[in-house]
Amino acid sequence: MIRRLWPDTMLYQLLLLMVVAGTFMTLAGVVATLFVRQALDDNLSVMNSHLVSVAVAKLNETPADLRKTILLDLQREAPGLNIKLVEESDLAAATDGERGRRFGPFRLGDTLLGMRIEHVLGPRELGKGAPPRLFIRLEDDSLVLAEWGFRGPPPPLLGLPFYLFAGFLALTFCALLTWAARSLARPMAELAQSASTFGESGTEPVPVAEKGPREVRAAAAAFNRMQVRIDRFVEKRTRTLAAISHDLRTPLTRLRLRLDLLENGDIRDRSLEDLNIMDQQISAALGFLREGESSEPVLRIDVPSLLHALVDQYCDLGFPIELRCSGRFSINARRGELLRALSNLVDNARQYGDGAEIEAGVRDGKVQIDIVDHGPGIAEEERDRLLEPFERGDAARQIRQGTGFGLGLSTSKAIVEAASGKLGLLETQGGGLTVRMTLPMERERT
Repeated sequence: MIRRLWPDTMLYQLLLLMVVAGTFMTLAGVVATLFVRQALDDNLSVMNSHLVSVAVAKLNETPADLRKTILLDLQREAPGLNIKLVEESDLAAATDGERGRRFGPFRLGDTLLGMRIEHVLGPRELGKGAPPRLFIRLEDDSLVLAEWGFRGPPPPLLGLPFYLFAGFLALTFCALLTWAARSLARPMAELAQSASTFGESGTEPVPVAEKGPREVRAAAAAFNRMQVRIDRFVEKRTRTLAAISHDLRTPLTRLRLRLDLLENGDIRDRSLEDLNIMDQQISAALGFLREGESSEPVLRIDVPSLLHALVDQYCDLGFPIELRCSGRFSINARRGELLRALSNLVDNARQYGDGAEIEAGVRDGKVQIDIVDHGPGIAEEERDRLLEPFERGDAARQIRQGTGFGLGLSTSKAIVEAASGKLGLLETQGGGLTVRMTLPMERERT
């Protein structure tokens, strides 16, 4: 029933909240009025105060010689009345030379029908709980001492039942507003979270729940469709590139076979070298565009063991690498892809810095791997650009042997980010480039 009556759009939901808030305020006002009326109706002291007021007004209208008789008649009809005629000396003794005191709503000064309140005696003078006494000067300057008809301060109009009801009403209203605000904000927060994480580790669609107001549901549905379109686009692009790669490798293979039939010579050697460069560039481009679609499982990798294996491979090829690694620590990643990222960085260091060094350790709870060289380095303003695909540091942008397509750093960055890490370029102390790889450390299981 609530779902059927609940409005579908955000505009009408907000209007409904405003109507509910207004209804609660009106209900609180009505209930407060009822409690006030009940408090007045059930309070006997209010009625007694009314009788005192009527009696004083009656005495004010009565001639001075008949006031005692009228006063006796009033006291017979209302035995609780305590009113008497007094002299100026009684007022002087009560005020003790000091006036201006007040009690509750009673203030010194003129009132109706030409009467005037001259002095008020409250609990301070008469004792705690005693009813107040008023010296009232009648229209003909006579004085009347009237004991008002309630004990202590004026009775409260709103008692405990009202405060309990008001508290319950406030809690209910706050709970309703909290629930309504969360129902409006939660779908937007989920949509924003999905949008911020989409594409971090691949383009596989992660459907967002289509719930909430109509506008939010429409945005979630559009976002889901966008994810599907992007994934299809990437899949088609990868398939197209794979087909192009296959078609290119076939004539390259034929060319290599024909060159093998030629006699050894400078032209044959250069042609074979160019074919190898083309094959490497095709493999690099295909690998970059297929990044994130690897079927290799994520495993717990012991980083020092991995780095020692990498260094041993390069040493076997005649390229010694200095490794500085302290302690034992692990990460969760794809072993083959991580080796590929490290190899790209080491190859760059060897090519541009005539050697490479690897430093690894734990910093601030994360695994930090630095690939250090002492080559020409990279200017600070160029570092962000060189992390993008198809960007190279040489000014002529010519494809020379060993320069490739400019995909080494970008591919390594994609692999590291797929493992929830970060890759950055820093300046080596003394000159050169340091590529820093930061990865979340796998906690030891107990």
